Amino acid sequence: MKVTFEQLKAAFNRVLVNRGVNPQTADACAEMFARTTESGVYSHGVNRFPRFIQQLDAGDIIPDAVPERMLSLGAIEQWDAHRAIGNLTAQKMMDRATELASDHGIGLVALRNANHWMRGGSYGWQAAEKGYIGICWTNSIAVMPPWGAKECRIGTNPLIVAIPGNPITMVDMSMSMFSYGMLEVNRLAGRQLPVDGGFDDDGNLTKDPGTVEKNRRILPMGYWKGSGLSIVLDMIATLLSNGGSVAQVTEENSDEYGVSQIFIAIEVDRLIDGKTRDEKLQRIMDYITTAERADPNVAIRLPGHEFARLLEENRRNGITVDDSVWEKIQAL
Repeated sequence: MKVTFEQLKAAFNRVLVNRGVNPQTADACAEMFARTTESGVYSHGVNRFPRFIQQLDAGDIIPDAVPERMLSLGAIEQWDAHRAIGNLTAQKMMDRATELASDHGIGLVALRNANHWMRGGSYGWQAAEKGYIGICWTNSIAVMPPWGAKECRIGTNPLIVAIPGNPITMVDMSMSMFSYGMLEVNRLAGRQLPVDGGFDDDGNLTKDPGTVEKNRRILPMGYWKGSGLSIVLDMIATLLSNGGSVAQVTEENSDEYGVSQIFIAIEVDRLIDGKTRDEKLQRIMDYITTAERADPNVAIRLPGHEFARLLEENRRNGITVDDSVWEKIQAL
C-alpha cells in the first residue's frame, strides 16, 4: 500500500504518545522514523518500528533518559546514553562530533549504554550535509557466526562512511552480506536474495532470506574479511566508550540494548579548498562510471547516489509500506 510522509509520521507519533513518551520527544522520533522510510530504507524505518515499540514496552529503551558527557579529551569525548532513544541520541552525538571538528578539525564521540540507532546512514549523511566527512559504527548483540563457526558470536556491527559533495557519497554497510532488516524486506516481497546471504541448515550457501532469518547463519561480508572487521570494530567501540562489547551485551542483557557506538567528523574545508575538492571528487566519480560495463543495461553504481532518486520517487508517488507491517503499526 501507499502512504504519505504525514500519514506515516502521524502513525508513529500516535503510538509513542499513547505510551507516555513526551510529545516533543515523540514528534522528533517519529520524524526520524518517517524520514528514514521516505529515503527508501524501509528495513530500518517502518519495518523496524514494531520491534522498537516492543523494546520500549519491555523497558529496554528509556524515553526520558538524557545522554551525559562522562569525559572530555579535547577532540575526543566519552558519553553515556543511559539507554535513551537510539536514533535521537545518535543524531545528538554526530552533532557533537561536528562541533568538536569545527574546533579541532576532527571530532570523535564514543558512546556507551546506547540503544539501536535504526538507520546508521542517517548520521553519516547528517555530517556530510554540513560539509564534514562522517564516519560512525555500532556494535550489536551477537547475530552472526564468526568465520568457521555455526554459532552466533559476533555482531553485524554496521559501518558508515559519508563524503560531502554534490551528491553525497556514502557507504552504509553491515558486516554481513545483508542486514536482518534486508532479509525481512526480501522475504516480505517474496524475493530471493541477489547473491548468497547465508547458510542453510545443511551448511550450504543459500539465497533464501527466510532460511537465514530462521537459523541465523548469516554470511559475513567478504567471508573471513567481514568477520574480522566486525571483531575489530567491536573492540574499538568497546575500548573508546568504556562500554559493552558484543560478548557482554549478548551474555548479560535480555535483548539488544546497552551497545557501544562511535561518531567521527572531519572538517574537510580546512584541508582543501572547495573548488579543488569538487574537482578531485568529480575525477574519481568520472573515472569509475566511465568503465566498460559488465552488462550494458546496468549502470555502474556509486554508493549512496541512489538516495536522491528514491526520495524524489517516494515524495511524488507515495511511500510503499508492506500491508502486514502497516497492520502491525495500526494495532499498536
